[in-house]
Formats: sequence, C-alpha cells, structure tokens
Amino acid sequence: MTSSERVSTSMVEPTPSVVLPLTRMYAEFAASMAGRTLPEAVRQVAILGFTDALGVMLAGAREPAVARLSDWVVEQGGAPRCWLVSRADRTQAGQAALVNATAAHALDYDDFAFSNHPSAVLVPAILAASESVGANGARMLRAYAAGYEVWADAFLREPDLYYDKGWHPTAVLGPLGAAVAAGVVWGLSAAQMSDALALAASSAGGVFENFGTMAKPWHGGRAASVGLQAAGLARAGLAASPSAIEGGRGLLKALSPAGRVDLGTAMPAGWRSEKLGLNIKKYPVVGAAQRGIDAALALRAAQAPDPDCITSIVAHVSVRHAAVMPYALPQDSLQAKFSLPFAVSAALVHGAVGFRELRDEVVLSPVMQRLMACTRLVTTEAFEPGWRDAAPFDQIFVHLSDGRVLESPRVRRAAGHADTPLSPSAILDKFLGCTRYAGVADDRALALYEQLQKLDQVDHVGALCLPVVGPARAA
Repeated sequence: MTSSERVSTSMVEPTPSVVLPLTRMYAEFAASMAGRTLPEAVRQVAILGFTDALGVMLAGAREPAVARLSDWVVEQGGAPRCWLVSRADRTQAGQAALVNATAAHALDYDDFAFSNHPSAVLVPAILAASESVGANGARMLRAYAAGYEVWADAFLREPDLYYDKGWHPTAVLGPLGAAVAAGVVWGLSAAQMSDALALAASSAGGVFENFGTMAKPWHGGRAASVGLQAAGLARAGLAASPSAIEGGRGLLKALSPAGRVDLGTAMPAGWRSEKLGLNIKKYPVVGAAQRGIDAALALRAAQAPDPDCITSIVAHVSVRHAAVMPYALPQDSLQAKFSLPFAVSAALVHGAVGFRELRDEVVLSPVMQRLMACTRLVTTEAFEPGWRDAAPFDQIFVHLSDGRVLESPRVRRAAGHADTPLSPSAILDKFLGCTRYAGVADDRALALYEQLQKLDQVDHVGALCLPVVGPARAA
C-alpha cells in the first residue's frame, strides 16, 4: 500500500453515529444564546460565578506564579485594551485572560462543579472578550451560562476518570467553555462557533503531574486564553473540522481513558447549571478536601484533642478524591493544597484552613509534619449517585496515646456545596476576606460586589469597579 493510499484509508474511517454531531450541537446551542432569557436560577449561578471568581482572582493576584506570568505578558507587549488584575498595565485580550484566570486559580480557592473549575476560566475570558467590544452585563451572564452548559455536557459524557490518563479536566475541556463564552460575547454565528470549538479542541492540554506546582493554576489561565483565541480566530475566518469534538480522532475520543465516552445522545433539554450549580469553597485547597476539613473541624470543636497526644489519623475518602490529593507529606504550600493529610492536620491543630495556614512555615512545622506522616487514607470505590466522584460520606478518626479513638461526624456535603449553599452573608464574607488579603479597600470591594449582584443591569463592562492589586510578594 502506498503512502497516499494509507492517508486515503485513514481519512474515510467512519465516525460514531450520533443524534446530532456534538460540535454542531454545541455550536447551534451557543449561537442561540443571543435570543435567550436566562431562567432566574441560571442567572443566579452566573452571578455567583462572577462574584466568587473575581474575589479569588484578586486574592491570587499576588501569588508568585501570577507575578512571573504578568512580567512575561507585559514583556510581550500588545494593544493595551484589557484589565490585568496584577498590574496597572493593560494588555490584549488573550494575555489578559491568561493572567487573570491564572490568578483566579492560583490559590485553589475558586468554585468547582462537575469536577471542573468553570468560573476561574469563564469569567476572565468573558471579561477580556467584553472589554474588546464594550459588552454589557446581560451579555456577559449569557456567555457564562453558555460556556458552563457546553463544558459540563462534554465532561459528563465520559464515565471514566480523566486523571487515570493523566489529564487535568479543567485544562483539557476548559478551552471549549471559554471559546463558547467568548463567542457569545462576540456574537459568533453557528458556523463560526463550530470553528471556534474545533480550534479550542486542538488547543486542549494539561497533565495531572503538574498539580502542586505553579503550572497547575497556569492550566486555568491557558484554558481561558486559548479558548478566547479560538473564538477570535474563528471570528476572523479560520476554519476547522466540523467533527473535531466527536470524531473518531476527535477530542473526546482522544482524551477518553477507556474509549467509553458517550457520543450518541443529545444535550439535555434543561439547564445543567440549574441542576448542578456551583460548589463554593470555604477553604483554599482542592475541592476533594472540603468534606474532610469540615469533618476534622467538627471533631475538634466537639472533642478538642491535644495534637501532642495524637498517634494516628485515619481519613475515609473516595478513591477518586484521593487521586487528586497525591501529596502525603507536602513540603510547601503549593503541595499542601493537594494533600488531605495537610488539610485534616491543619484543621485539628489550628482550627482553621485558610490563608494563614497555607504558608510554607506552617506546612513545615514539626507538629504538622508529624501529624501528616501518621495520617492514613482509607479509600472506597463506592460513590453516591448524585456525585460520581465522591464517597457516600467522608469521615475522620483520630487515635490518641491513651488508646481512645475519636470519631468525626460523617460529612456528605461540605458547607458551600450547591446542595448546602453558603448564606449570602457568608458569600460576602469570603469575597471581603479575599479582597482584604489582596489589599483592596473595603469601600472599593463593596462597590464591585454590589455591581456583580446586579450584573445584568451594568450597561458596559468598563463601568465595573475592577481594582488592580499591588506588587507581588517575593516567592
């Protein structure tokens, strides 16, 4: 067989039969958003996403990874059109999305849903796209809803764990959501949306091995940036495959750990964002640790064990959640964000897991190192039907030198989960905690918060009171 015959054979290989090709289905859905009125529940999810993302973005703006990325972006130059959270400089849209989304993900304090981090990627991409055309708040909310829906649908088609193949879901599927969101801001047609999605599919990338390093938040920044770039290129007329998502050699097949991805069903009639909502973190660590922290804090409040008398800690968690917390004995604050032993030990020793505890000197303290070293994870493959990554509950057992074993409550939903949401006052408290950590004055922070609660009434993105955080701390 000649080389040309081999190419010809590969090009005619059949692709799976689907109700409607996914790339086209997503493109038509996204293009229809201009004429849609968001249900109130969906509107509230989008507002919550903007609120949480901007708060954690400001808090993360001084992180070393963001400072270094900001320096690089400013060095590259470009049209000074868009806001940078970390610098007074303005830059072009793609670079702004890159820096701002990295800042939003830098502390791992951003919201999550369907095992991904939607707001940290979508909000920076939407802000940058909106600044380039002067979009209003109502369009920004529709863009968020569209990006969430397409991203969630693509992810939930896969029954297996992306981490098993080393993929970081936010990094590899976030570009689809960002492309859709930017495309809605820019008013792309269905044909242009199809090209944007296909280009975003070719821009996917990000491996789990980089968790616990500066590269992990950059995954979010890159997803926002390449998704926005894909929409911009499609807007300029760059064409791509109409089956880049569902094709036999398309994105979802290429990513699928066992090839069991569902390519044959339609998007649901309702809104996934209305059903799934957003999980707002109370603690600036990976979402998989939130239930364990609640359990450990409840145990500490009820029984107050002396850390010096603790001989071992046993944490019960799902095998999937354990997989995203690979650091048994972290040696810095970046690794600690992905360590259940750290999260539980900090809760028991300090009664809190926050900015103060997420410091290298706390992680390396003798008491923390000792407790983390004697922490053991017990995993289960039993999952609850409504949350496929989570065990039916998480629980902590603390063994003491006098032979007693202290038992925490069983925690099924962490405070802040969409099923057990934080109160409006708690949301505001988190937002102000983030802005104070960033050094933003309360009056300025409250003005932005109030604008975000009525974002659909903002006539122009330029009217938002977006502050700039000062110089970064040294690494």
